Amino acid sequence: MKIVLYLLTFTLSMSGLFASEGKQLVELLRKGNAQHDVGNYEQALQYYNKALKFDSISGIVHYEIAYTLLAMKRYDEAAEFSRKVILLDSKQQQGAYLMLGSALNMSGKLQEAIQVYQEGLVKFRGLHQLHYNLALAYYDIGNLSKSEEALYRSLQMRPGHVNSHVLLGKVCAARGDNIKAVLIFSYVLYLDPEMNNAQEIAEMLQERIDILFDPSSDSLYVGLFPGDSIFSEMYQKLNESRKAVVRDTSFAVHLCAFFYSLDAVVDTGHPLWSDLYAATFHGLHASGHCEAYAHSLAQMNANSETERWVRLNQVKVQEMRSWIESHQPPQKMNQILFGGRSTFK
Repeated sequence: MKIVLYLLTFTLSMSGLFASEGKQLVELLRKGNAQHDVGNYEQALQYYNKALKFDSISGIVHYEIAYTLLAMKRYDEAAEFSRKVILLDSKQQQGAYLMLGSALNMSGKLQEAIQVYQEGLVKFRGLHQLHYNLALAYYDIGNLSKSEEALYRSLQMRPGHVNSHVLLGKVCAARGDNIKAVLIFSYVLYLDPEMNNAQEIAEMLQERIDILFDPSSDSLYVGLFPGDSIFSEMYQKLNESRKAVVRDTSFAVHLCAFFYSLDAVVDTGHPLWSDLYAATFHGLHASGHCEAYAHSLAQMNANSETERWVRLNQVKVQEMRSWIESHQPPQKMNQILFGGRSTFK
């Protein structure tokens, strides 16, 4: 799982910097950035260190040094310069908190990283990357509940942040909360089916679906996580679906049976589980595109029968993809929270 670094993209104000720091400082920063971008980190540091001679309290220069040191895996030094950016109270503070936490995390100082992220959130509560990085640190120390809380906040701000969805899926899977894990992993591949680890996500989805539809279990709550009232009505419907397809071992059949059961969740009013995840796949199923979607996911696991189905049903697959393109999440979850019913079902 990747830590999110806040990559500051700033435009150097020529007039302002000429007046305060001079033309040479601007040129040194540009040369340093150019060297960093092509991986010449030592050369980049040389330019940045020269820039410090022109302005020893420049937040931008300290930030660029910290960022380059982090890329070089010189974590202690990166942390030192990140702290300087924070103490300087510069415009680069947001990125500095992320970078400091990342440097601590990557060097194995997880508790210190958590403290840094929490401190940063006091000042920058609306920065979703801080919530995500905090969630990742909690996950790494095994605190799944705290990780989940931080991920809810990250996704409330950025419903389309794929890494937050992936981590939330892993949190749920680690707890054995398979209904939620299936919803999340399905949604991750809905958002980005061509992501680098798409096959890994597809395999985790397959594993959780297999658990939910295991015919050897008679338990109504097989693979379900008790205590979530919003899923209570879905338990019975999913159990009925399991019985209806007990003789069919097809991933596509099982996934569509799962989506069919989601109408019991859609009206529960939870912005994440109901209005984002459940509403999306309830709509997909109701639109008639579930079969194509399920086969497109199964294809990632190199299933020859599925690959043949996809080849023979290109029109259905393209119609499914067009439907998904027109049903993407809003930019912020508060469009769901305060905007009535979901606008992307």
